[in-house]
Amino acid sequence: MRSADVIGFGAFFAFVIGGLIVRALRSIARQQPRTRIRARVAEVRDDSRATLAERDAAQQAQLLQPKRRFADHDALFAVVTAWHERIRTVSGPGGVRAMYVIASAALVVSIIGTAFAPVGPVLHVLACIVIPVLIVRGAYRWLIDRFRKRFLAVFPDTIDLIIRAVRAGIPVVQAICVAGVESEEPVRTTFRTMGDALLVGAELKEVLEQAAARLRLADFSFFSVCLNLQRETGGNLGDTLENLSGIVRMRRDIRAKSKALTAEGRLASKMIAAVPFTLMAFLYLVNRPYLETLTNTRAGHKILTLSAVLLTIGLWLINKISNLDTSR
Repeated sequence: MRSADVIGFGAFFAFVIGGLIVRALRSIARQQPRTRIRARVAEVRDDSRATLAERDAAQQAQLLQPKRRFADHDALFAVVTAWHERIRTVSGPGGVRAMYVIASAALVVSIIGTAFAPVGPVLHVLACIVIPVLIVRGAYRWLIDRFRKRFLAVFPDTIDLIIRAVRAGIPVVQAICVAGVESEEPVRTTFRTMGDALLVGAELKEVLEQAAARLRLADFSFFSVCLNLQRETGGNLGDTLENLSGIVRMRRDIRAKSKALTAEGRLASKMIAAVPFTLMAFLYLVNRPYLETLTNTRAGHKILTLSAVLLTIGLWLINKISNLDTSR
């Protein structure tokens, strides 16, 4: 691949990522309090004949679904918007900017690295596409896993707080609002959003369903089901939530125990995967012509590609076997 092709390929992806970054920044700017207040004032002036019930419904929809509906976008933009919503849920607005920075850095590093690597043009193109995608996906999964661990570490204590409030005679809506103030992050933000929606008149069932759809955690879905069933059928909510708190803690202990039992296998797989790269680096320093068969011939390129694919599949299978995820 010529240098002009590499530069043109890199410029194309730079323009694409730059456009996505600009779109994300514009979306963030539209969500600023000053911009939202101005838009709300203009809406009230333009629609002076709106009834009070319609205004309350608009406020309720804004709290439950703060972003635009996916149906208003094209298919590609709907996927990007859903991805943005998921990142904002697990890491806040700063997570979107961090993901774009990581994607841009990965693209630049892959272009520069493959430009000097003695590989064929097909591998150049594949590396420039696959490497940034894998890095961004890894960062995305890391954000989700970190949010899941932090949320599930605090969630049982929040349930205990709601239990004490309910047994003291405080209504469920008020207990959720209290949890949105007294809990730790990231549970505090979730319950604060739920409390704000409930205070403007939203239905408890709808608020819980929206929160469960945003978080995508089985433990929180159990909590949502408990509250909805108690509201429809009655019963002692304190005892029900107390049993749920014990179940959530038991599931957390099982996850910790599974990680401890599979730690040796996961560490061994990483060490075995690092052996080929270590040997190639050693041979590159000691006997560089020995590796020219792999780097300068078509058969060597096929061998390297097959080795990378098999190594990736093996690590993925080991990770799936040793990772017991019960949080979904």
